[in-house]
Order: sequence, then C-alpha cells, then structure tokens
Amino acid sequence: MGGGSEINAALYHRPLGATLQEWQARTAIEDFTPEQLWPHFEAVERDCNVNLIPGGNGPASDLLRRGAGSMGWSTREIARFWDYRGATPETGLLSGRQSMSVSLIPRALRAGARLLPDTRVLSLTRTGGRITGAKAVYSPPGQRSEGVELRAKHVFVCAGAVQTPRLLRRSGFTHNVGDTLQLHPMIRITARFPESFNELRWGVPTEQVDQFKPALTLGCSYSSVPHLALWIGAELGDKRKRLADWRRTAIFYFAAVGSGLGRIRDLPPVNEPFIHLPLTSADLARLGEGLQRLGELLFAAGAEELSSPIEGGPGFRSVRELEAVSRALPQGKMPVSTIHLFSSAPMGSDRARTATDSFGKVWDTENLYVNDASLFPESPAVNPQGTVLAVARRNAVRFLGG
Repeated sequence: MGGGSEINAALYHRPLGATLQEWQARTAIEDFTPEQLWPHFEAVERDCNVNLIPGGNGPASDLLRRGAGSMGWSTREIARFWDYRGATPETGLLSGRQSMSVSLIPRALRAGARLLPDTRVLSLTRTGGRITGAKAVYSPPGQRSEGVELRAKHVFVCAGAVQTPRLLRRSGFTHNVGDTLQLHPMIRITARFPESFNELRWGVPTEQVDQFKPALTLGCSYSSVPHLALWIGAELGDKRKRLADWRRTAIFYFAAVGSGLGRIRDLPPVNEPFIHLPLTSADLARLGEGLQRLGELLFAAGAEELSSPIEGGPGFRSVRELEAVSRALPQGKMPVSTIHLFSSAPMGSDRARTATDSFGKVWDTENLYVNDASLFPESPAVNPQGTVLAVARRNAVRFLGG
C-alpha cells in the first residue's frame, strides 16, 4: 500500500524544466512541457502536504551548510511529504510522514476503490490486444493459498521499476520492456567530528548540496546506531567504541546520475528478479568526484576522520588522503546502493525507443497502462517521488478524459 512512500525520507523535488524538455525530446513525449506539468506538481504538493520543517532543519543540516559555505557551494532545504502540525524539534519530527496509506489511498477507498491484500499477481490475461484481467494467488497468513482470477475493463500496472517490467514480460510484453533500467548510484561514508551534533529527534536531515546538480548530490542520512553500524568500517578500529560515541558521528552520502542501462529478467525457480546493471567508467569517474567533493566539504566543516567507501580500505584524515582514491575507485569493491530506480518501460511516441505511448498505454494493447517510475525516459536527477506522482496524475487525468 504505497511502496517506497511508507519507508523513505519523503523528500520532494520538482525536476528541472530542462530535464523535462530533454525527456520530451528524447522519446517524443506528447503534451509534456513544464508548463503543462506544473499544475500536476501543484496538486501533488497540496494533496500530500509538501512542507519545509518549521524553525530550521537540525544540527546535521547546519553542519552540511557550514562545510558547503566554507567551499563557496550552494545548499538548500528539501521539502517533504510531511505534516508538521503540532511537531517541534523538542517534541520530535519523526512522525507525520504523508505516505500513501495516510494520504491518497484513504481518498481512493472513500471513492470506492478496493484493496486485495495478500494477493500476488502472476500474469495478465488477454485476448488479442485486449487485457481481460489477471491470474493471481491469494495467500492469507496461516491459510492455504488459492488461485484467483481477476477481471477488468482496464488495467494499470504500477508495481515499480523492477516489478512492473517483470509482470509485463511474464505476460508476453517485451518490446522495450526491462532493457533500459536506470538508477542513481549512491555511496555512503561516516564522518566523526569533535563536537556532538547527531540528534535523532530531527529525523532525516533535509539539507542537500545543490552546487553540482543535476549530475551529483551531496547530503546526510538518518544516523541511528543501527544505521551507523552498517557503514562504520572495521578499518577504523573498535566499532563498539565508535558506536558508543555516535553523537559525534553521522552518515553522509553522494549520489550521482548513472549512465548505465540495466536489464531485468525473471528467475521463475526462486520467484525473484535478476538485474544486471554494471557501473560504467563514467559512473566511476562521477562517484570519484562525489567522494572528493564530499570529503572536502566534511573536512572544511571540521571532520576529524572519514570512513572509506572501499571495503577494507583505510579511513581518511585529510583531503590529501582522499585524492588518490577518488581518481581510481575500483569496480566491485564498494558498497554502492540506490533507492531511486526508473526508466525500465519508457513512454513516448517514438515507438522504436519506448514501451508505451506518451500517456503510458502499452503498445499494441487497447486497455493496458503503466503508471509508475518505469515510464521515465531517463533519470529525473532528483528524488523521483514527486515526479512519479505528478506524471501518474497527468496520465490518469488524460485517461478520464480531462
């Protein structure tokens, strides 16, 4: 019920107008100018309570601003899908996330929507170019599974950039499906400072360095002790001792716009996807730049020590120590992660490059639509959640004849 919005930081961006224009040109998307899309972003901002934190956004964000200011780099606070009414830094900002289960899904239920929990769709059923429904399995906890047949006049697949192409391919739709997955590769490191600054009651730090956007974003993550335990490398010495000093330590990240294209295929024996997306030389170069930039910022802000992004690598105590590593990051030896995936069933009127038309209808079908991050022709270069919702709203309005 809502996917990533239930667990993520709920950071909200509008993409740059230039990004939308590049998408439109790349795959010939109809009716996709920034001016046509801004009303949909405005509706998302209203419906999902997009806000800035009242009264500042915490000491970790202050630290990031301090380091960026020393370097002459710009930063800005990122708004969130959040309800801050009644919340203060003193009482805590951890509650109030406007995830789909507290915003748009209740609205859909009031309008007559039904949810079928514990139900897994196996494949879509069709006659010619028309989808008639889906075959599914109902598996309630503690009970025997049973097959279910769903019937529908129209079908929207909104299962995310990995599961949507899996379902489409299992159902026989393979044209430009699952061959162009893109993501934002991210690397996290920890930094220790002389003073205490890590205060969990502020929630996720919302300040980002936007000096190098759209290619590169620098920021700070939520840094509880369990989170820190994942990223403080053993090369820094006694991990228990360092975790006991957690208020002087936080997790920082750099995320890039990836240049590789990934393939998604099904592994039926284990019911899992197989994803192949190697980092390109351009990705490694950009991540190396990200490490250098982030390290410079953190040392400028007063950091005593940084962990290494390379497994088993030594920590850093100066910018000079960063330079050699930044110039030659090794493939396969870094814990690269991502929480932003998209572009695995792109939309547009250029049929040779897309899986759907300009409004998400799958080619050669009458009533099958995709309406999630799979549709993006390329990276949005920002946290994608706001763009996912705005594009989905645009396509739904078109479907309804608006």
